[in-house]
Amino acid sequence: MISITYAMIAPLILGFSTIGLYFFYFAYRYNLLYVNSAGVDTKGLVYPRALQHTLVGCYLSIICMIGLFAIRAAAGPLVLMIVFGVFCVLYHVSLRFATSPLLVYLPRSLEAEEAALLHVEEGVKSRSGDGDVTEKDGPSTSAAAPSNGESHPLGPAPHKKPNILTKFLRPDIYADYATCRRLVPHDFAEISYPEQVEKDAYYHPAITAKAPLLWVPRDRDGVSQQECAHTSTITPMTDEGAFFDEKGKLQWDLEGLNGRPPIFEEKIYY
Repeated sequence: MISITYAMIAPLILGFSTIGLYFFYFAYRYNLLYVNSAGVDTKGLVYPRALQHTLVGCYLSIICMIGLFAIRAAAGPLVLMIVFGVFCVLYHVSLRFATSPLLVYLPRSLEAEEAALLHVEEGVKSRSGDGDVTEKDGPSTSAAAPSNGESHPLGPAPHKKPNILTKFLRPDIYADYATCRRLVPHDFAEISYPEQVEKDAYYHPAITAKAPLLWVPRDRDGVSQQECAHTSTITPMTDEGAFFDEKGKLQWDLEGLNGRPPIFEEKIYY
């Protein structure tokens, strides 16, 4: 946003910003995959918020240019920037109007499209070994364009692989739901969930989450045991495997607990 704001005055800043964002992308991606372990799920709402912030940078840049042209008494560029500001506001309003209904609930048309794609997948998987097609193959499968010689669990691609220009100009064709759906890994691992996990998968954490276990170190005088007995009537509490050493530092028994402390919770990968 800052780069867009100052780009009108110093366009060279865009080059440095591109390099900085390029490195930031790798750092953020690494932290997301291997470091961060947040339990907060934004459900994809961060991207539209970032898109709105980008438009804020456009607003600030337009206001800055209007001020500069007004100081220079440049009537023509001043009028053009005002017109461009109005156009940016109209685009922002239309963008919010188009995306707001899709941020919380999925459209029924997308559900119907997913059902149709699943039907096509069943037809592709039902092909016999000698190349014949069973009755499950509908006209949708035969109408699909041939893939570029690449095998995919979802069958042939719906269109030929586009270049950068055509993909940018026609995202409605080359970045549609069926195409983006193929980017999701399929059959990379066999994942099975316990019955209770499958039952509670879509509940809000406030409904299914248990009270956190308080883990305190055990002392020689038995204060921790007494506190655990009193507190456990309201909040789970234990002093198992934790203690103070001779120097007064907190320690816990790695061997006795088999490397898993009482507060250990197995992470579920959905």
